[in-house]
Amino acid sequence: MLDAQAKKDLLEEAAVHVAKTREKVKKEIEAVHVKLERFRSERGGDQAVRNKLSQHFSERLDQLHHLFPNPYFFRCDVQAEKGEAKTLYFSKFSLMEHSVFSWTAPAARLRFADVGPVSYALLEKDKTWKGTLARKDQFTIAGGKIVFMASEADRYGRTVVHHEQFVRRKEGFVLPEIVERMERAQDDVIRAPTQGSFLIAGPAGSGKTTLAFHRLAYLLQSPETSEHFSSRNVIVFVQDEGTRAYFSRLLPDLGIHEVYVTTFGAWAMERLALKDATFVRRPNGVDPVIDGYEQRKCAVLRSGLPMKAPGKNLFAWLDEAYKATFTPGDKRLFKEQRSASAMDRFDLSLLLQATLRRGPFTRQEEYLAQKKNFEVTRKQKTVPLSYALIMLDEAQNYLPEQIQVLRSAVSADTQAMLYVGDLDQQVFVGTVRDWSAVGEQFAAGQKVQLEKVYRNTKAILRYVADLGFPSAIPNELREGIPVEDRACASVEEQLECVRALVGAKDEETQIGILAPDPESLTVFKTAFEGKANIHVLTFHQAQGVEFDCVCLVGLSRDFFADGAADEERLHIKRDLVYVALTRAMDELHVFGKEPLGKMLSKVIK
Repeated sequence: MLDAQAKKDLLEEAAVHVAKTREKVKKEIEAVHVKLERFRSERGGDQAVRNKLSQHFSERLDQLHHLFPNPYFFRCDVQAEKGEAKTLYFSKFSLMEHSVFSWTAPAARLRFADVGPVSYALLEKDKTWKGTLARKDQFTIAGGKIVFMASEADRYGRTVVHHEQFVRRKEGFVLPEIVERMERAQDDVIRAPTQGSFLIAGPAGSGKTTLAFHRLAYLLQSPETSEHFSSRNVIVFVQDEGTRAYFSRLLPDLGIHEVYVTTFGAWAMERLALKDATFVRRPNGVDPVIDGYEQRKCAVLRSGLPMKAPGKNLFAWLDEAYKATFTPGDKRLFKEQRSASAMDRFDLSLLLQATLRRGPFTRQEEYLAQKKNFEVTRKQKTVPLSYALIMLDEAQNYLPEQIQVLRSAVSADTQAMLYVGDLDQQVFVGTVRDWSAVGEQFAAGQKVQLEKVYRNTKAILRYVADLGFPSAIPNELREGIPVEDRACASVEEQLECVRALVGAKDEETQIGILAPDPESLTVFKTAFEGKANIHVLTFHQAQGVEFDCVCLVGLSRDFFADGAADEERLHIKRDLVYVALTRAMDELHVFGKEPLGKMLSKVIK
């Protein structure tokens, strides 16, 4: 064991090294900034080359700015079998000339090894580094200050050297990083074989999306995989434009630049050259008329009826496809949809299936051609559309037909589909219920089922479990305050309960007010208009985000027993409630016409 003086010495030694490393990062920032400005100001020569170099230095500058407040999070002292002793530091990004290596480097696996004999695979084929790990230190550094340090060596066991209270206040919706506190099992998932499909599944709050994006960062940055995966041949599908904009801003923090993040609607309309149409994403489980409309569209999509290839008038083609199945009410809805030039996931899937019968999707690729006079000109050619990796976030919300269409565009060399989702959060009509429906058979090394929930408190998970939802409760979670489930006779009473709750919170507390339908939220939108920390959303809109405090409003027995709820719609309603309940990180309050357990008795099986 280390005594107080030994701990103090270790901390002081580490603090000095952190300060020196930050100075080196600062000098590197200045040097790269000079190079970037030079390339931006130069004229003449090949503009494409200058743009590429400018982009390289811009991305490197971004990495260095991330390194400056937190230059590394791990130290390993190693002795090679045949070689000198070295001290290696691991960080989000590399500063190799000062022995700071990226977490994607093969040597970064050392931080999960026990002190003693160690080895790791080198990049050279069939070569392995062997030696001894004599000491390893773990850090949390904020603004250049060490707020946590633990050390382990051959002469003492793991010891917390320094620990002070440190809270990172969440600003809006943040995808948490796991690189600094990654576990061996998570690192195994991130570095799993890249060939073929991979599934990351788990309950709400288990960190599925976080883990998936770190796997994506690894594939793009690791010298072991970057030869096959690049920002030019990877595509990420998210649920809506809000999520797309959010991830597009966030991914550069993980070193992911220029990866195409899109929605299925935008991608499909690009394939179909639909420039003036819009994509409509209807909520299900709320309106039986809308649900019936989509169920009948789904039946047509799965009928296998032979259809001629669509011509220029795509809506006329769809009208012909649907007319035998539609009710008079459906026809009125489709007429309104056509007037608004709106396409939904069923329409687009039908059109894409028909388009694929004529051949694979294509794209335009630019290339350089040399003329007889040696002058170089830029031209374009048509090539098959092919992605080395396709990632689907919230994969449980896709139709099997959507997934099959997307799989047609994955590279035959990699066949890499990355699915991220939870089959207990299916809130749309017709979505995939079993992976075999899309031809996926995940072997043991091609899937991970996350069990630990990091988002919620024990009190929240216990309440969720008591309602009949499957819910594991890890011992290491904080207890939290008990869930409030209050019966409110009217919307006005619900509003007063929420007002009282909001009034007791500071303006930094992120509060979600969630209801199954927009109508139930009208009075809450008016009451809290202009409050930046209060988010008034439907259950559907809240999928994929989280709040410090959640208030469920607008629930009544009528929602669960609307008279037209078939088995699929009841399943959706059940999952919608689960999604809403699990958005809460610290506090959960349920304000309905009666206790939620009684209302749920109709749908929990």
